[in-house]
Amino acid sequence: MALVHFGVSQLIVPLTAAVTAAAAGTPGGPGFGVTILVRLTKLLHLPLVTLALYPREWFPGGWVYLPMGLNSLIWGAGLAWLIGFCRRSGPR
Repeated sequence: MALVHFGVSQLIVPLTAAVTAAAAGTPGGPGFGVTILVRLTKLLHLPLVTLALYPREWFPGGWVYLPMGLNSLIWGAGLAWLIGFCRRSGPR
């Protein structure tokens, strides 16, 4: 689960940047698709990356993947716990 989260987190950033750049200067604003992509990016990067719970200068260059990987491990552990909880408390 953590690897899937990490992969999606890495893919959504360039996608969001490309769609946002293409929508820049649109008279009606960015639109619903851009808004959803930006919000999804923020959601996937919670809690560590979005809330910047680490000093960026500690992770220069490619080292930024370390807190992003830790963020994905948090998501993976949380989802594994949630799935286990739902299986235990589900209908019997």
